[in-house]
Amino acid sequence: MTVVLGLAAAVLYGIGDFAGGFASRRHTAVTVLLLSYPVGAVLMAAMLPLFGGHPDTRSAVYGVAGGAAGLLGVVLMYSLMTVAPINVISPVTAVLAAIVPVVVGVIIGERPHPTAWSGIVLGLSAVVLVSRTTEAHPHGRIGARTLVLATVSGLGFGLYFVFLARAGNHSGLWPLVISRFSSALLILPLARARGAFSIVRGRMLGIIVLAGACDALANLCFLIASRHGLLSLASVLTSLYPAITVLLAVSLLREHTTATQRIGLGLALGSIVLITV
Repeated sequence: MTVVLGLAAAVLYGIGDFAGGFASRRHTAVTVLLLSYPVGAVLMAAMLPLFGGHPDTRSAVYGVAGGAAGLLGVVLMYSLMTVAPINVISPVTAVLAAIVPVVVGVIIGERPHPTAWSGIVLGLSAVVLVSRTTEAHPHGRIGARTLVLATVSGLGFGLYFVFLARAGNHSGLWPLVISRFSSALLILPLARARGAFSIVRGRMLGIIVLAGACDALANLCFLIASRHGLLSLASVLTSLYPAITVLLAVSLLREHTTATQRIGLGLALGSIVLITV
């Protein structure tokens, strides 16, 4: 269950991140989130009766904290995707998105099987290789400031995963709903400050709706995966989402990859095999 849902979350996050990053190249990242967050909030709220549970102080606190952390991660990631290749930014954010929950999982007493540990290490190595660029890269070397901001973005995602997983197993989807509505509210003052209120129509609006829906469903898959298995394993599997984002960027946007990045994608597949053994 953890493996299947973790991989499903990775696929959905990968599609959602690509759609959101692509839309942010036409509109600002804040504008995209201003529209996509309500989509996810409504979708999650509609699914509440299917999962039972009830809100309490714990789920509310972790939900709001998760909403703030997730918002930080997404705003930075979408913004960076407008100035740097998607196939580099996405993997960099995934490094911290994977490391933070693994560290927290070990601290709270999780002990993955040695084979799973090998998969975790291989998965992190894969993300590092996929994000590696040099002067010879078709897009040039990525600046230090961009990498630092991408790291902060990943930290936000990692904390988001931790907050969701720690919200309580008997709260149903309430942590997700609270998180999503919190993010939707927190984005409003930021949108006003940046003058990001604008009308989006046609195909681009559909892409933004897709981003919001995929992100919400990915959160759902991760939440259930973390409740049925180890947080460390669920987070690493979910953090393989850059493989999907990179493949979409290469196939649809014709972004270039190096041999090192392609090796990284191969290692990502190997890590899945080790984690699932």
